[in-house]
Amino acid sequence: MAGLTFLVKRWEPVLVVLILAAGAWSSTLSPYYLNVDQLFDSSRNFVIPGLLALGLVPVVLTGEIDLSLGSILAVGTILLAKLALLHVPLGVAIAALVATGALLGFLNGLLVASFGLPSLAVTLGTMGAYRGIAFIVGTEEGYTDFDPGYLWLGETALRGIVPVSLLLFALAVVLFAVGVHATVFGRRLFAIGGSLEASRFTGLRVTRIKIQTYVLSGVVSALAALVWIGQYGSARADNADGVILLVITAVVLGGVDINGARGTVLGVTFSVLLLGTLTNGMGLANIPGPTQTVVFGSLLVLSVLVSNVVRWRTA
Repeated sequence: MAGLTFLVKRWEPVLVVLILAAGAWSSTLSPYYLNVDQLFDSSRNFVIPGLLALGLVPVVLTGEIDLSLGSILAVGTILLAKLALLHVPLGVAIAALVATGALLGFLNGLLVASFGLPSLAVTLGTMGAYRGIAFIVGTEEGYTDFDPGYLWLGETALRGIVPVSLLLFALAVVLFAVGVHATVFGRRLFAIGGSLEASRFTGLRVTRIKIQTYVLSGVVSALAALVWIGQYGSARADNADGVILLVITAVVLGGVDINGARGTVLGVTFSVLLLGTLTNGMGLANIPGPTQTVVFGSLLVLSVLVSNVVRWRTA
């Protein structure tokens, strides 16, 4: 048990070893795996879930959860499609996208923080409600007619090799790492997750901070819709359906305690890279989607189990 505690406290190096092992396994499946173009192109497997996972980290650090991220992304893609049909300038479209994501996140935070409702139930409900809005506003066929500017972020690669979306993810990692680990706001997230009542007694505005985390996750999810449009060139109401399993797995496998107050952005980043490598490898091995879902679900359960065992042991 002491060895297990030692590993979890130093989880980031373990994730690096797992990434290398997954890469070595993947390289045996195809002679083209180690090709530079293939490796960069495989970032499509993790950039969007990675962005959503980063947006979820502040929420989970406070001891809450948000299951509606994929649905917010879907609403964002439908909104972009409608604006593209009207030939709205990209800058205006992005502003509308950010405002929509912030509003949907704010509604989640208001219900959870102001009314004291359980975040699991609230965001499960809004996951369905937001998805329903996407179906009502959109069409079954989806939209594929976009101005080139709308597609640039998701489809462009610098020098034809490095995807711009991958650089966006790297920038998001830096911003979230600074925000979570080097600011007063970040320290307050850990304090609230550690003890809600103690945080209230010390004068922290817990309600406002929790709402802010949901607004942030909503904005990131909406911006991820712009990447989705560029990568897939299509806006449908069922976009990103089921992605939340991969997102939560990335957060928990990265060492963020599902009960709050513990975790690092670096760990989540390595976890995202690991899941992306596994997805790439399983794709090369022609492993069917349902089997991949079983793998990711098992990783999520195992991650929660290990975290709970360590918490019980150290308590």
